[in-house]
Amino acid sequence: MKATINRRTAVGMMLAAPAILRSTKAFAAKELRVMAWDGYADDDWVKEFNEQTGAIAKVVFIGTDDEIWAKIKGSEGKDFDTFAVNTAQLQRYIDGGLVTPHDLDKIPNQKDVLPLFRDLTKVKGVMRDGKVYAIPFCFDSIGIIYDKDKVNPPPDTFETFWDPKYKGKILAYDNGEHNFSFTALTMGIEDPFHLTDDQMAKIKEKLIALKANVLSFYTTPDEALQLYKNNDIDLIWANYGQQQVKAMKDAGANIGYVNPKEGALAWLDTWALTSGVQDKDLAEAWVNFLLQKKISGQLSERTGFGNTVVASGSAGPNDKLVWLDFVENPTKRSDLWNEIKAQP
Repeated sequence: MKATINRRTAVGMMLAAPAILRSTKAFAAKELRVMAWDGYADDDWVKEFNEQTGAIAKVVFIGTDDEIWAKIKGSEGKDFDTFAVNTAQLQRYIDGGLVTPHDLDKIPNQKDVLPLFRDLTKVKGVMRDGKVYAIPFCFDSIGIIYDKDKVNPPPDTFETFWDPKYKGKILAYDNGEHNFSFTALTMGIEDPFHLTDDQMAKIKEKLIALKANVLSFYTTPDEALQLYKNNDIDLIWANYGQQQVKAMKDAGANIGYVNPKEGALAWLDTWALTSGVQDKDLAEAWVNFLLQKKISGQLSERTGFGNTVVASGSAGPNDKLVWLDFVENPTKRSDLWNEIKAQP
């Protein structure tokens, strides 16, 4: 899901650098070992960090959650100092003793993030036993893209996907886990990630009805864009959120984006410290450095993802976000989804 798209000039002013990053170069000649998704540690940011601290940040980019786990678990946390990880995946690192808690006093920019992410006791998955194991950095919601020329007023509920007037004019995402989760939200199920057999059976029937309304299921943002260009499409279930919105707008699509009132599934990527962190102060200086308005603004403009410092299109102040979690039985969801797709 993480991919860099077009790059444009950033907006916003940089926060005043904390004492730890001033011209004293407190970390001269020290090395910081970073593991990040593409778009989370761009060359210009790394250069600026190195110049401000006197340290040398060396970044390894990764492509999957499993790759992160293999590298951290394989070295028992000793090969890296800090890494980007989503809140759902973070839990197994905490369980395995592979991460070190943050000292918030060393990350003063956390006090100036968006209200949604300021009180970490209210951000699911970043704390355990009163300790902060991760600092929110980047996120996106999974909402509804609608064609402004064809859908008026804008939709405000997932139930719109089942409206007969949009039959054959909908694109949906080809994924059993997410489809069961968002449909559970639509049906008012409080916990969409831990479903009973009875709930799954009812959701299956509703998804079969959805399939009858959907023109096609897509797997990548580019595939969805091509389907949109070549067909009469009114609504898209936007698995790739603002990244997908940006790509479509860059292609000239007249679209809008909403997070429905039932709540939108959302992923949250954070910065965590490994159990083998060599210089904790330097690693926290890196996290603090990235939580600047300038860099966060650039992150969203370059990738389309939401950030935790500067407001973006990923979520409004009143939007309900439901942070992704491990589901009760991925294999069962996948099997049921294949049965749904096989329906005539």
